[in-house]
Formats: sequence, structure tokens, C-alpha cells
Amino acid sequence: MKYALVEGIRLEATTGVRGNCPGCSSPMIPKCGLKRLHHWAHKSTVACDRWWEPETEWHRGWKNQFPAEWQEIRHIASNGDVHIADVKSASGSVLEFQYSAITPEERAAREAFYGRMVWIVNGNRLKRDLPSFQEALTYAPSAETKARSWLLSDQDSAIIGRWRGGSHPVFLDFGDADFSSPWLPSTGLIWWLTYIPRGRVIATPVHRQSVIDHFLSGTPIRGFGRLKPPPSRRSALPGFEAYRARKDARRWRF
Repeated sequence: MKYALVEGIRLEATTGVRGNCPGCSSPMIPKCGLKRLHHWAHKSTVACDRWWEPETEWHRGWKNQFPAEWQEIRHIASNGDVHIADVKSASGSVLEFQYSAITPEERAAREAFYGRMVWIVNGNRLKRDLPSFQEALTYAPSAETKARSWLLSDQDSAIIGRWRGGSHPVFLDFGDADFSSPWLPSTGLIWWLTYIPRGRVIATPVHRQSVIDHFLSGTPIRGFGRLKPPPSRRSALPGFEAYRARKDARRWRF
């Protein structure tokens, strides 16, 4: 965990300091080595939140895009279980940054518990996920949406298949992976997956910063404009040439 309570104040891990878990109040000790992120760990081997996963630099990078007071927010379920949301915005939206594998049952339980939430998923955990996603885009048709997007089957890519069946938005973060497209930026891109009936999904590339800004201040998430079809050659012909083209089109062809 990034924060523990030290004399009632939320603080990051510091060598020589002792704290208590914001979730269960049990003792925590700081882990401030050179190989891993500085973090707090329960003194016992039992974590209070069964949904918690070890934090990576990827987690921490996403968390740090949001105010400290939005991070690691404690919730108590009706059965007394403690759950700590990665980020909870001022408007009440929960953002869960998922790196580890997750079962469909746990995913459904989290969605039901938090209600208003989105998933931001690390797409680089398994080596095959990025190539299969890129290949799926290569053969997919464009989707009929305002922003440029692709219409895929939820079986076209392993990572798309693993995240089907939920009821909340999913964003795939492949870092600075190259999608070999002249109109996509080389950095600052994530993919918004919208699952629709009949096993289909719309994959929309959007600006990563616009997703962050959306939860910070409510501004729209920004994608990319659709390609405009080239102008018709016939309509582009001036005067007499347009007349001849229409006349020629009515002639019989043998």
C-alpha cells in the first residue's frame, strides 16, 4: 500500500516509521528497499483486503495522476469485509488499476460492490496480448461511431476475451506500444473497449490524458476523427466535363 496512518495522518512509507492500516487498523511496517517501490506492508502475513494486489510502478504511475486524497479509499461491505479502492474521484467514480489476473467472479463482485467504476488494465502483463490485439485490428472493419474505432469479435484477441462479460468500461493500457499508424500518436494512447451484443466489441483509441482529465474535471474523453471519404470524381468535374461524364455513363457498354 502507498499510505498508512501515522498518528492519524496518511503518510507514504518512510524508513524507521511505524503506522497502521487505514483499512483494518492493524500494524504496518515500511518497505523502503532499492529494488521495489517504497510501500507499506501488514506486519502480519494476512492482508485485510482480499482484492488487493501487489503494487507495481505501473499502478503507482496511474495513482499519482490523481490527488492524494482520492487514492486508496476505504470501503466496508455489508458483511464487514474491507475493500480499498485504488482511486475514488470527487464525483464518486472508482478507478481500479488491474495488473494481475482476475477471475470473472471477482470482477463481478467488485463491479457490484463499487457500482460506479471503470477498469484500467495493463495490456503488457502477458507477451501475447499486444501482438494478438494488433493483429485483430489489422483485419477489423471500422465501427460506425463518431470517433475512429474498430469493430472486433470478443474472440479476436485473448485480452479482449478475458474482459468480456462485465458491465463497466474497460481501458487497455499498452504503454507506448507502436500501432504502426501514421495518425496514431506514439505515446499517450489507451484503448477504450465497449462490449456490445452478439459477442462484439468496439475498440476506440483515445488520448490517455483526456481519460485522466475526464475524472479530474469532467471534460470529455477525446478520440480521433473519422476518415472522410475522398470526393467523388464526377462531382469534382467542372462544367462541360461533368456533362460529358454523365452522358457517357448512360451509354451502352458491350
